[in-house]
Amino acid sequence: MLIASCILLAFALCGLVFMGARYRRTTEAASDARKRAEALENENRALVAKLHVAVEEDKKKVGWLDHQEQEILWLRAELEKRPKITRKTYKILTLGVKATGKTSLTLKWANPLIDLGVLAGTKIDRYERTVSHVLQKDVVMEHVFEVGDWGGEHIVDAQQELIGDEIHGLLIVVDLGGKDAKKVEPARIQEQIQEFQPQALKFFFGPKTVASCKTVVLFINKSDLLSGTPLEVEEQAKKLYTPLIENLLKYSMQLDIRVFVGSANYGHSTHLLFSHFVERILPKHAYDSQLLQRMVKDFSEAPKAEKTVPLPALNTTSEPPKLSRVN
Repeated sequence: MLIASCILLAFALCGLVFMGARYRRTTEAASDARKRAEALENENRALVAKLHVAVEEDKKKVGWLDHQEQEILWLRAELEKRPKITRKTYKILTLGVKATGKTSLTLKWANPLIDLGVLAGTKIDRYERTVSHVLQKDVVMEHVFEVGDWGGEHIVDAQQELIGDEIHGLLIVVDLGGKDAKKVEPARIQEQIQEFQPQALKFFFGPKTVASCKTVVLFINKSDLLSGTPLEVEEQAKKLYTPLIENLLKYSMQLDIRVFVGSANYGHSTHLLFSHFVERILPKHAYDSQLLQRMVKDFSEAPKAEKTVPLPALNTTSEPPKLSRVN
């Protein structure tokens, strides 16, 4: 009897131990499940927050796109109201032997913003300068000078352009001394006179050039090598180039011939080139108020001998268009 009781007690104790172990496992499993549930809940809350942010951002983007679309439609409507822009180009060719300061002179008026210190010799460079904007009914006419600057050793190639293209202006540049010259160099002057001898000029001024060219300018550069008053310097320079000037004047019945004396390095007379080309090439109806003011300023600063170009009357009834041009 006692043995049976001990056996029953042992079974009972084993059962209690087993139930206790099972309870602990169940409790631990339940704890782990709660932790996983809390982690999942936290992840869910984070995902809901992210979803909310994404929805808000999407709403902002949709609103931004709607705003952009409205702005595009408004800009398109504004553009439809503005006059159309057309372009009229006038070609000017620059010629001269090497190292006359031709490119520096060209850029003084064709592209004043360029750094002259970085220039390098090339076969040809082309520059554009917008001269004026004129509103005519619903069209804005943009008048542009296209300047072809030929390298000194490529004059023969430039002749081909004279033959093939319609040229509106011709700028011939000669100088009184070579590169870094400290005084007048007669031999160099003779070399340039020979370069533009009558036979060459005859080839330059063929029928097509005579028909289209509005002006020919001879610019005698490096006037700073001469001493005296501006008028005395001009007289001396023209005297040194008398043969070339006389040969050019033979075409004065067919072409407008003009001689300027100045210095590209020091800016003497260079500003007059722009106004001269404008006056000779640009039709009078193509002047706008800014252009006219610029020309009046240029000619008011010129010596009396240079003030020979009449200016057109400004049409104050038309408002100049608010346009800008990169040069």
